[in-house]
Amino acid sequence: MSLAGYFIATVASFYSNMDQYDRLSHLEETWFPVASLGSDMLHTFKTQIDRHEDAFLTGEEELAHEVDALNEVLLDKFTQVKEIARSNPQIPLKIAVINKLEADYLAYLKMARSIETWADEAIELTPKLQKEIQQHGRLQRDLLERFTTLDKNLSTSFIEEIQRNKTRALHTTFFLGVLFIIVLLCAAIIIDKVADRLLITPLSAIKKNIKRFAVAKEVIEPQGNGSSDEVGLLAAAFYEMTKDLTTTTVSKKYVDNIIRNMSGALVVLSPQGVIQKINQQTCELFGYEENELLDRECRLLFADGKEAPLANLKQLAQWPMRNIEVNCRTKDERIFPAHFSGSVMDNEAGEVMGLVCVLNDITELKNSEMKLKQMALHDALTGLANRHLFFDRLELAIHEARRTGNKFALLFLDLDKFKPINDNLGHDIGDLVLKNVAARLHNLVRAGDTVARMGGDEFTVILNTLHCAEDAVKIAEKIIERLAVPYTFGSISCHLGVSIGITLFPDHGSVGEQLINRADQAMYLAKNRGRKTYCLYEPPNRKSGPPSNG
Repeated sequence: MSLAGYFIATVASFYSNMDQYDRLSHLEETWFPVASLGSDMLHTFKTQIDRHEDAFLTGEEELAHEVDALNEVLLDKFTQVKEIARSNPQIPLKIAVINKLEADYLAYLKMARSIETWADEAIELTPKLQKEIQQHGRLQRDLLERFTTLDKNLSTSFIEEIQRNKTRALHTTFFLGVLFIIVLLCAAIIIDKVADRLLITPLSAIKKNIKRFAVAKEVIEPQGNGSSDEVGLLAAAFYEMTKDLTTTTVSKKYVDNIIRNMSGALVVLSPQGVIQKINQQTCELFGYEENELLDRECRLLFADGKEAPLANLKQLAQWPMRNIEVNCRTKDERIFPAHFSGSVMDNEAGEVMGLVCVLNDITELKNSEMKLKQMALHDALTGLANRHLFFDRLELAIHEARRTGNKFALLFLDLDKFKPINDNLGHDIGDLVLKNVAARLHNLVRAGDTVARMGGDEFTVILNTLHCAEDAVKIAEKIIERLAVPYTFGSISCHLGVSIGITLFPDHGSVGEQLINRADQAMYLAKNRGRKTYCLYEPPNRKSGPPSNG
């Protein structure tokens, strides 16, 4: 009967696995590519926006070619989406919606090319062109929102399909569980009928004594100590063992109270690094249930296998570790820093029995250190890099330029007519102006460049990886143009300009101090030439020629 039940359960399990395989294959071949395609389209469009902005700011043709290549990629994905929608009616994709999105995207590309043509030819920003740029921005945001909605809808449909498969798998698992329980019950009844009942009674007496010993009650001495049968000898041996343990061990309840009231996460390990006991704080800190950690290797609790503090138990026996910083991993894969303390347990013979270690979460301590570092390296008013961080970035730029053979530019900026604003309108308005200037500068440079406030109304900009001086000149012209836009705060409006000195590495200096001093000299030359302009550093022995400013 048991064999027949086992055969039925095996066949049912095989059928369930094959059905699950078919469903997973359908997910892999149909739904997963659809969800991935929506995510790819959104990512490609975002990348295209970033490349387009970089190309617009720097004028690099290579970036423009990348934008055109991304156009082809995205249009190809539109074709794939429409083909999938036609061949899979169960997927919630409407051809009309996709066609409308593609048409709007093509209109966006046409408008972007028109604006790029103006950027290359136009002298000033006309109201008509400004309106076209605003319309281009609105269309860009609308397309980004619709691409995001498409990605979200496809991902949601994919998740719903997975959920339906999970529900079906759960029902199948429940059915198989009931079937196996029935088989086990039948087997248990047969075994119970065949078992030797004469063995149950004496073993039950031993079991009662075990329970009494577990709750610190006195164990009852077994009857018939002289019995020579195996069960009688087992009962007598257990009684003698409990008497010895009572005189040599501490109350389990007492030890549990100590462990429960510890502030840190306690982990007791075997000499092989296997978890033997933990406290409640360990479960709360790592997100595991107690039975999920017991008898598991301790490396489960450490990120990237960093269980080095536990590698040499003999060394720990001589030099216990205190507050060693390690990285720990929770059940949900969150990594957090912790202080590790550990010492070895040994017996009377000096043999290593295991390791007792305590872990304390130091996330808040590390966050405080990060905040202090942020305050030490950034300007408190504008959030830009301060002088200390600027000099570090400058040395790094010199080192990288020497290694790669590339150029970089240093721009030294001094605001024109800032002092009257500060004196006449007050320091609060002056601070708002400086914050606004910092934001405009940050938006004009690339992610790998550095903008720093040197103090007062002086700023510096490091432009990495340039091909020629003209690249730095273009950025300087954009800075002058952008900072000349009025600063409006409620009913208050003010104007200021900026004078910029430019030096290039290695053309104008090979060390940071040279580049800074010469950029400062060039800046003062720009001020002498009428302010609101830039000046490229000119060596003192340079022959007279046309001025190097715009």
